[in-house]
Amino acid sequence: MPIVRGSSMMSLGTWKARSTKYQRFLNLSNVFMLIVSTILLFTSGILISFYHLTKLDFWSWYFYACPMCMLALGLYTFAVSVYGFLISNQESRGLISLIAIFLSIAFFVQIFSVFTAFELRNKINMQRIPPNYLENMREYNRDDTITGNWDTMQRELRCCGGMHFEDGFNEWNTIMAGDVPDSCCHEENEGCGKGKITYSQEGPFRTDLSIWKDGCLEILQLKMRDDVAPLLIVYSGVGVLLAIVELITVVLACSYIAQISRRRRRDEMFTRAATANDEEYLPSLTSKETNF
Repeated sequence: MPIVRGSSMMSLGTWKARSTKYQRFLNLSNVFMLIVSTILLFTSGILISFYHLTKLDFWSWYFYACPMCMLALGLYTFAVSVYGFLISNQESRGLISLIAIFLSIAFFVQIFSVFTAFELRNKINMQRIPPNYLENMREYNRDDTITGNWDTMQRELRCCGGMHFEDGFNEWNTIMAGDVPDSCCHEENEGCGKGKITYSQEGPFRTDLSIWKDGCLEILQLKMRDDVAPLLIVYSGVGVLLAIVELITVVLACSYIAQISRRRRRDEMFTRAATANDEEYLPSLTSKETNF
């Protein structure tokens, strides 16, 4: 019995040392993912609100997919990291298995997100805005979502229409018959955009229209090439690093689960051995007492 108990205590000490290493790495991984997820949420908010990428899905679906993937991954990774902190001191194989499953899903989504970032960067740098944006403009006042998208861009970017500087507002002429949306006005109020194009065409000197004149897409294209394209390169690098950390965490979580299983089997073996020794010892003791 003393030998069995000594072996059990030795294995318990070794297991505690190794499990502490696993738990320490899992905690470091959770801290890293918590920080990165916060950055992802902040970055996606900038791309959606300031650069209006999700409103440019008529150009390419990557303009919608990339920032939305960032936002979804930020929320998902934040939730998983918080869950990891909550179970960091638990030795439950089921709870740790969920970490491995959650991060496996995050790994594949992260790879897809990096792919969309690369493709979006290529679209911004190598391709001009396709002419189908005019079809999108024609849906103004017909589709509430498209109407809201154009109004928001024109208010916040101080622009009017799609392409071209100084006369981008003229693209509304064939769509609104000489009018521009009220969101093009310097001081927006109901009906302020009526007849602006018609008035400008009556004479070459009628330039004080009190509306924004540069095309929104022209402004956005310059902003995206100067700001968004470099940001996407940084995001791709961080995304690959995050995917590697997630993959390593999945492997170590599986190793931790296997270690817990081995330890429990070892404890059961020692328990059975100790029970067997006690059963052998008690009959011999009884027989000696009887002989006495």
